[in-house]
Amino acid sequence: MWPQMTASFTILRYAPQTFDAQGYPVTQTPTEIPATGSVQPANDQVVITDPGYKGEERRRFYVFAEVLTANETTGQPSDSVEWAGGVWRVFSVDPWLGLGPIAAHWEAEVWLIQPIVPVTP
Repeated sequence: MWPQMTASFTILRYAPQTFDAQGYPVTQTPTEIPATGSVQPANDQVVITDPGYKGEERRRFYVFAEVLTANETTGQPSDSVEWAGGVWRVFSVDPWLGLGPIAAHWEAEVWLIQPIVPVTP
């Protein structure tokens, strides 16, 4: 098991997609929300079968700021989180109420977003 470590995060929150008069999507700029928390390994009992993802590309973030999953009703995409030089997509979130000395926090399952690297001739 990995030791718990304190981390600084930047949550990237996007508004629902909008379109211009020709029907093309308008470029979105995320709202950046600073946050702190800790990083833990993801549940090793879960077997990754999605193409392009492996178990070591998953983490569990415990964040002291709200993180959101996608909202299909409003069309808002899930949050992304910048940490350790990568961008991680939020796939599931469990909110935890504060209890005694433990502050309210969000437990987020995140997967690393692989950058698209163009082939150079």
